[in-house]
Amino acid sequence: MRITARVTVIIGALLLTACGSFQVNPPLAKYDPSAGYRFDKLEQESHSDKLFVILVFSGGGTRAAALSYGVLEALRDTRIQWENRRISLLDEIDVISSISGGSFPAAYYALYGSRIFDEFPSGFLYKPIQSALLSSALTPAGLLKLAGPSFGRGDLAAEFYDREVFGAGTYADVIARGQRPFVILNATDMTTGTQFPFIQDRFDLLCSDLSGVSLGRAAAASSAYPGGLTPLTFKNYAGKCGYQQPDWVNLALKDRKSRVDVRRTARAQNRLSYTDTEQAPRSYIHLIDGGVADNIGLREPLTAIMSVDNSWSVLSRINLEAVDKLVVIVVNAGTNPTVHRDKTPDVPGLVDTLTAAVDVPMGNYSFDTLEIFRKTVNEFNEPMRLISECKALALTKGAECALDIPAPHQIEFFPIEVAFEYIEAPSERNWFKNLPTSLELPRETVDKLRTVGRQILSEDPEFKKLMQVLNGCIATGGQKC
Repeated sequence: MRITARVTVIIGALLLTACGSFQVNPPLAKYDPSAGYRFDKLEQESHSDKLFVILVFSGGGTRAAALSYGVLEALRDTRIQWENRRISLLDEIDVISSISGGSFPAAYYALYGSRIFDEFPSGFLYKPIQSALLSSALTPAGLLKLAGPSFGRGDLAAEFYDREVFGAGTYADVIARGQRPFVILNATDMTTGTQFPFIQDRFDLLCSDLSGVSLGRAAAASSAYPGGLTPLTFKNYAGKCGYQQPDWVNLALKDRKSRVDVRRTARAQNRLSYTDTEQAPRSYIHLIDGGVADNIGLREPLTAIMSVDNSWSVLSRINLEAVDKLVVIVVNAGTNPTVHRDKTPDVPGLVDTLTAAVDVPMGNYSFDTLEIFRKTVNEFNEPMRLISECKALALTKGAECALDIPAPHQIEFFPIEVAFEYIEAPSERNWFKNLPTSLELPRETVDKLRTVGRQILSEDPEFKKLMQVLNGCIATGGQKC
């Protein structure tokens, strides 16, 4: 009996120690704005800020990953004439912003560069990722890990991605490559509902070192769809590394009462939510799917385009006349809203209601983000237009009335959107828009998505205009251009 009791105690202890705990992000010993994963620390090499190109990858499981990958292939095959060189447009990509399913090709490209074109289809797109995740959760080891209170399905997915997709690569490996594009994987802060980008500027707030975080964990956080995967937890060490908020944060908070720029004040308040160690300390940060805050992945680039306060501000570069042409390519794998519940008078079930509570606001917020983008495009060169019209009007009154008004730096803005909405044939358009958002699709479906991404990009009016300006073309059918 004594032996049995001892064995029971030992087994119980082993079971307890086998219970999983989340992979802890490392602390930052000392805040250093010149170190870590930051846009300004990446080598430009052949990149020229005069042609500034931003890629945006939306969410939508393997559907989004395949569509985004197809666009990457098309950009690789697009040849342009720029600064006396004939180069690939892919070589000029400066930033990639992604969420959820789009974060997988983004993270892979950040880690491995051009190897993505040899490895990613077989390493991710053609794999039954969803089935494999479920199988790993049902193994004895998986069940034991899931028994821990600080380890969930999201953590199990992160381990799987590290093992099966990203080869345990970390941001230290991305930093070691030191090359553009600056790849921003976006998650959502579960508490504040705001976007949480995986860049050192955001981890500075936590006094945490992003270099010790794995790409698998970042991708898991970016794609932790509520109900499917549990949130990913990150430890907050705020107040322990000597971090100081930038000056604009205090200025924005002083503007609170005057309501001069409420968006700027909201961004400042959000930053303080991580660093306030007295009023409302947050020892841990829980992250969910980036699509909850922005299912397009466009919000972070929009902030950079519209504000000088962003850590990689595009507006600052424009003001310094460093940018002449700004290209933003949005890869939007959005689908039609499901209408199955509207075919019956039955009261929708709990799961259906909870899913709709997440999906419908995500869709509406995505529409709002795109509208802000279009408005930004329309208004970007408005000061230049007004000054030109004023000067022309003054000249009609005679040369003595000519106005000597300094004109702001004018840029050419090319807003490009790759979306199923622009497929001409209704049957084909509806087929793509009704594909599931799972992490598992048939091989032939993946290949169709890759092909249609190239097709929609090549047919976009703004992309055609860009090709005219840059004397460019996309190679097709193995033919060079």
